[in-house]
Amino acid sequence: MQNINPLPTLRAGLKTVSTRWNSLAWALLGIHVVMLLLAAPLIGWLFREALRANGMLALDIGTFAITDGIGVTIALLVALMVVAFWLMSLQLMLLIIMIARVRAGASLQTRPVLRQLGAAARKLLRPSSAALFGYVLLVVPLSGFGFISTLSQGISIPHFVSGELLKSPVGSIIWYTFVIVLAFLNLRFALSIPIFVLTDATGGRALRQSWRRTAGWAGVRLILAIALIMIGAVVVMLAAIAIVILPTLLSDVLWPAASPVIAAFCLGVAEVLGMLVIFAVTAMLGTTLVQLSGTDGDGAGLAASPAADEFTVESTRRSKIVFETVCVVMALGLGAASITTMQQLSQAPETLVLGHRGFSDKAAENTIEGLEAAHAAGVDLVEIDVMQSKDGGFIVMHDTSLARLTGENVLVKDLTFDELTAMTVTDQFGHQGKIASLADYVTRANELEQPLLIEIKLSGAESDDHVDQLVAELENLDALEQNLFHTLDYPSAERLKLIRPDLTVGYILAFAGVSLPETSADFVVVEEFTASDKMQREAEAKGLGFYSWTVNDEDGIRELLRRGADGIITDHPDVAIAARAEMQDEKGLAGVLLDAITRFVIVW
Repeated sequence: MQNINPLPTLRAGLKTVSTRWNSLAWALLGIHVVMLLLAAPLIGWLFREALRANGMLALDIGTFAITDGIGVTIALLVALMVVAFWLMSLQLMLLIIMIARVRAGASLQTRPVLRQLGAAARKLLRPSSAALFGYVLLVVPLSGFGFISTLSQGISIPHFVSGELLKSPVGSIIWYTFVIVLAFLNLRFALSIPIFVLTDATGGRALRQSWRRTAGWAGVRLILAIALIMIGAVVVMLAAIAIVILPTLLSDVLWPAASPVIAAFCLGVAEVLGMLVIFAVTAMLGTTLVQLSGTDGDGAGLAASPAADEFTVESTRRSKIVFETVCVVMALGLGAASITTMQQLSQAPETLVLGHRGFSDKAAENTIEGLEAAHAAGVDLVEIDVMQSKDGGFIVMHDTSLARLTGENVLVKDLTFDELTAMTVTDQFGHQGKIASLADYVTRANELEQPLLIEIKLSGAESDDHVDQLVAELENLDALEQNLFHTLDYPSAERLKLIRPDLTVGYILAFAGVSLPETSADFVVVEEFTASDKMQREAEAKGLGFYSWTVNDEDGIRELLRRGADGIITDHPDVAIAARAEMQDEKGLAGVLLDAITRFVIVW
C-alpha cells in the first residue's frame, strides 16, 4: 500500500504558507479587490447587455420570448462565460505560481511573477486550453469550492432543484449520483491547474495527467489532505466566532444600549477574520495541489534567488505592519457600515410563515391531511397548487405527471376529475392521502379558518378562461377574498388582477436574474437561489411584497426572517415558526450577530 498519510504534505504546505504568508495574503487581497470592483461589475454589465439585446430588462422565464436580437444575446453570454473562465483561471494561476516560486526559493518580486503569469495567460488563450473550461467554471464551484473566487461564490445548484429531486426514490438516485460524479471529477482533475501552469502541458494533457496522478491511493491521500484542511478551517472559524461574539454578550448584560454599535464592529472583525481564513484555506489547498502534482515549477524556469528576496514586500517588516493596518482599517470600516444593518436586523420579524403544499414532514403534500398538519403547526398560510383536469374540474396537485406520487405514469391532463380524486398519493416518507378536489380542500380550510396561498398551475388541460372559472368556483365556495394567489404563468397573474383587482396576487420568479420584471401583481415570490437582499430592496422600492420559496435550511430561514421578508414558503414551517418566535422574544444582540456572521462571513 502506498503512503496515504497526508500529514507530511500538510506540514510542508503549512511551512510554505507561513513562510510567505504576507506576500500570499497581499496577492489574494489584491485579487479579491480587483474581482470585486472590476471583474464582477464587468460580468454584470455583459449579462445586462445580453438581456437588453433580446429586449429584456430582467431575466423572467415567464415572459421570455425570442426576438431578432437573440443572436447578440447568445454571443454576449458566450463572451461572459469566456471572460469569467479566463479571470477565474488567472486567479488560480497566480496563486499556483507564487506557491511554486516559494517552494523553489525563487523571488516573489512583482515583475518575475507577472512575467510568468503573462506566459500562463497567453497559454490560456490557446484553443487547447478550452478543455479546462468546464472544470474551472462548473466542476470546482459546484463541488463546494466556489469560495476560492469572488466570481464563483454564487455558482451552485438551486435548493429547489435538489429538493424536488429528493422527493422521489428515482430523483434521489439521480441527485446523489450527480453529487458523487461531480466530487469524483473534482478529485481526479484537481491537479490540472498546477500541471497546466508549471509545465508545458496543454489543457487536455493537464487534465489527463491529473487523472493519472490522482489514481488509487494518491487520490485517497488528496481527499484526506483536503478534509483535514477544511476541518481545520471550521475549527478555527468556530473559535474565532466564539471570541468575536463575546464582547456583544457582555454588552447585552452590562450596557444594552451600546450593543448595536459593539455588535456592528464585532461583525466587521468577523468579516475580516473570515476573509483571512478563506485566504489561508485557499493558500493551503493550492500548496497541497502543487506538492501532489509533482511539478514544483519543473519547466517553469524557477531558480532559487534568496538575495533577490531581500528587497521584496515579504521580507520587510513594514509590509507586515501595513497589511495588519489595512486589516484593522477594513474591520473598522465594515463595522461602521454595519451599524445600521445591525439595527435593522435586530427588529422583531413579522414575516409570514407559509407551509409549502401543507406540511410535508407530517402528511402527503397538497392533501387535506397536509392542510390540517400545517394548521396544527400554526402556519400563517398554507400554500397549495391548483390545476384543471381533462374535463375542467379543479384539483389540488403540483405535478403534471402522477408518476412520483401515485406510481402511475399518467398525466393530469389526460384524466377526468372523478378519476383524479379517486386516486391516492404516497410521498417519500410513506404518508398517504387522496387527491383533493379544490372544493373539498377550501371547504376544510374555511372550517379551520386557515388562509391559503393558492398557486394557479397549468396542467395542459386548462381552458382559455381557466382563471375566470377558478374565481367563479371560489366565489361559490365563499373562499375567494380571504385567500391569496400566485402563479408562474404571467398571463394568469395579469388576468386575475384584471378581473379582480381587489385580490392579492403574486408573481412567481423561478430565477429573478438581475432585476424584477414589470408586473401588475402585488408581490413577487422569488426562488431562494436569487432571493437576494438587493431583490428585496428593489421589490420594496416598487411597492411589491417579497416572498421566497422553497426555503428549507435553517440558515436561509433565519436570514430571511432577519431581513424582514414578507413571507417564507417552506417545507419545515415548524422550524420557521420557532425561529420567528425566538427572534421576537430575544433580548440583546448576540443572537442577531451570530445570524449576521452566518450570513455575511461563512461562505462554504
